[in-house]
Amino acid sequence: MVFNSFIFILLFLPLTLAGWYLLNGSGRHRLADVFLIAMSCWFYGSFGRWNLPVLALSIAGNYIISSLMSSQEQEKGRVLLACGVVFNLLLLGFFKYGSGLEIPNVGKVMLPVGISFFTFSQISWLVDRFRRQTPHPDIREYILYVCYFPKLAEGPITCYEEVMTQLRDPDRRRFDAENLWRGMILFVIGMAKKVLIADVLAPVAAFGFSNVYYLDMQTVAVMVAAYAFQLYFDFSGFIDMARGVSRMLGTELPLNFDSPFREVSFGKFWQKWHMTLTRFMTRYVYIPLGGSRVSRARTCLNVMIVFMLSGIWHGTGWPYFSWGVVTGIMVVLFNIFLKDKVASVQSSVGRTMLRILTFVIFCFTLLFFGASGLRETFVLLRRFFVLTWPGFLYRAANCLNVAEAYPADKVISLLAPQYLNQAHLILLLALLTACIIIVSRPHNSEQISKTMPLTRRNGVLLGVLLAWCLISLSGVSTFVYFQY
Repeated sequence: MVFNSFIFILLFLPLTLAGWYLLNGSGRHRLADVFLIAMSCWFYGSFGRWNLPVLALSIAGNYIISSLMSSQEQEKGRVLLACGVVFNLLLLGFFKYGSGLEIPNVGKVMLPVGISFFTFSQISWLVDRFRRQTPHPDIREYILYVCYFPKLAEGPITCYEEVMTQLRDPDRRRFDAENLWRGMILFVIGMAKKVLIADVLAPVAAFGFSNVYYLDMQTVAVMVAAYAFQLYFDFSGFIDMARGVSRMLGTELPLNFDSPFREVSFGKFWQKWHMTLTRFMTRYVYIPLGGSRVSRARTCLNVMIVFMLSGIWHGTGWPYFSWGVVTGIMVVLFNIFLKDKVASVQSSVGRTMLRILTFVIFCFTLLFFGASGLRETFVLLRRFFVLTWPGFLYRAANCLNVAEAYPADKVISLLAPQYLNQAHLILLLALLTACIIIVSRPHNSEQISKTMPLTRRNGVLLGVLLAWCLISLSGVSTFVYFQY
């Protein structure tokens, strides 16, 4: 059961909102917590039989370690913290690297959805417990924090207090029409990102990465641009939907994307992309290593360690690790050679060129992230310098499945079939152009959701967009970051 499914939109979400506010409205706060935990378990358990047992094991292990940490001295607490971190990493590593293994009398090991997200959230909680920044909660509150379904499957990565402080607040448990409206705006915009853009571009990117030995310069360029926008609209779309659902429940989840493609520096780009992972790595890896308070060489090494760990976090195998290394190198080089020059650029033309450069560098790193191996990555890099026509560009464009273009597609097929390939290519380029316009706008989905007034006109517009998304749900798909 994903956010972009009929069962979630038409059944699960209305039941959850009604139950949460009815129970809280009658003063049954503990029962409301239990209800939300139960609904979260239903949501998470719908992804597969491995999910709930692994989640329960993770919660139990971390909670026990935290309870032991409460009565120990600082030195013993440090040992318990180390045990907790090792426990979480071993659990994460087993399912990341053991996925697909056959266990006798049990079956094949499957990767639980979102295990990286709730594992990192619990590691941050253990560190904050050790630092005495948060108290040891009762088991009900802790289960609610970890299981809270809007953030469970794909983030954002949260800290304990920023979520539980809101869930404990009696005022936030009361129904608020303004929160419902603001949450609906964010949810519908997120679903439009996912259903109307990311899912349409996905076949083009998949075609490119599955035919690396046959591509040419134009196809590689179009394919990697489609992949960049697919990742962004898929992941940021999910986060918008998650934050929108949570806002409907009265709780604000942290921002995870803040218009990264508007940044003129590659280092700043990564401060605006997957911001909660960046926050986690900064607080619990970069700063403890010395951050930028040490020599330039050590600072560069710290940045490299952060990105290498980010690569390992995303997945197993050399493609992810090499992506982390290459991205770290790009950030280091940008900070050393271009940081001061970038800061001095004030003209709109200059800043536009820097945004283009940042996007090109990002696409370059994605060749390591999306390819099945390093050999395929280097093949793509070589193919980028092979200029032929039409190559596989028409075939990539023909992978588009835009239902809205079906009537025009049929007309062209009947009246001028010789121009069908060109029509599909124009449609693909138009879609990529629309993506560029959307990501370049000064107002992102978060800003729109907070400023769009509740009027009849806006209600109709939101309803039309929601209906458009629902019509496009015939091919319901999961989100890319579920595998991480």
